[in-house]
Amino acid sequence: MSERLFIRLGSTQEQPCSWLVWSEQEQEIIASGELPDANSLPTLTERAGNRPVDVLVPATSMMLTQVALPEKGQRQAVKAIPFMLEDNLATDVDNMHVVVGPRDGANINVVAVAHEQMQEWLQWLAQAELKVKNIVPDCLALPLADCQWALLELQDEYLLRTGDGSGLTLPKSWAEFALPQLVAQQAKGTDEETDTSVTVAAYSPDVDLPSVELEQQQLDLPMMVLAKGAINAPLNLLTDMYKPKREYSKHLLVWRNAAIILIAVVVLALANKGLSISQLNSQTAQLRAESEAVFKRVDPSVNRIVNIRSQIDSSLRSLSSQGGGAEFFAMLNSLEPAFKSVPELKPTTLRFDANRRELRMQITAKTYDQVDKFKGLVSTDFDIDGGAINNNEDNITSTITLRSK
Repeated sequence: MSERLFIRLGSTQEQPCSWLVWSEQEQEIIASGELPDANSLPTLTERAGNRPVDVLVPATSMMLTQVALPEKGQRQAVKAIPFMLEDNLATDVDNMHVVVGPRDGANINVVAVAHEQMQEWLQWLAQAELKVKNIVPDCLALPLADCQWALLELQDEYLLRTGDGSGLTLPKSWAEFALPQLVAQQAKGTDEETDTSVTVAAYSPDVDLPSVELEQQQLDLPMMVLAKGAINAPLNLLTDMYKPKREYSKHLLVWRNAAIILIAVVVLALANKGLSISQLNSQTAQLRAESEAVFKRVDPSVNRIVNIRSQIDSSLRSLSSQGGGAEFFAMLNSLEPAFKSVPELKPTTLRFDANRRELRMQITAKTYDQVDKFKGLVSTDFDIDGGAINNNEDNITSTITLRSK
């Protein structure tokens, strides 16, 4: 999906949260706005839908620094980075979540944020049922645009990115004093003694700062600038214990299991019809074993199979009683001939909306012609809404929504 939802959180729950929906394919803003506080994040749940969600967090809530690595034993040294930061931290290193960023010569960029702060951000997002794949420090989302630094003005502060994995938030009132100090530090780390100037990609108008050469960039909404840069951010705070786990919603899992059981039944029925008398003795036993294995994977509560057909029917009735089952299975049954005619096309996910009486599924195929053929076959019984078709290296993927005529 080319559309993504970007959210910029505050350090505390009372601070406003900016958001923007950006289309990578169309290169345009779909929608944007600002929430009064983190308690209002649930209003974005419906807007998020199936879009990827990327979150920006303020650099003021963490420490961005660099650690020098020895020339030998660098792999072991990386593991010891959290303990190298102990002298710079005001708290125990065990209370900090440490993320390693890109290298910068002999140094490596490091971000350290308190576990308490990480857990607070994740709690806000979980309460809003927003599934997030990336959390990025806001200053590292500024595109460098072939400059050494990048700068964006936000209210009374400057977001300043000073390298691939380094940056900070600078109060505007400190700029006149702090920038020359930062430039001097930058000059110390280079061998260019004759030219100590620093080029800065400026994403805000009328910026007048000492000691730097500003290169004015295209003026866009601040969230748009950050959204474009966040896609290629050098690090993601969701690592180690915070790394997202693949999960399925409870309702989707119910229908997924029901669909697998139903497909197993269809496979059994088609196989029984196609088997000749001479093949029954050898192939029926193999098919039964495979079907029992599928059935046991779908329904782990089954310990012993006596009559697989009867037990599958019992499981289907149990799943159907959870709501909307009859119409769902009727729609799947109507799709059987189309799947049989295009065996290379497979459903990967199914979602049934009983209120809207529609079945949404993601399919994979080898060619565009197979997708078009499948749509043509099912169009006689269903109204079809087709989503974007994506061409991966090995297959074609698409999302279609079906409604009974």
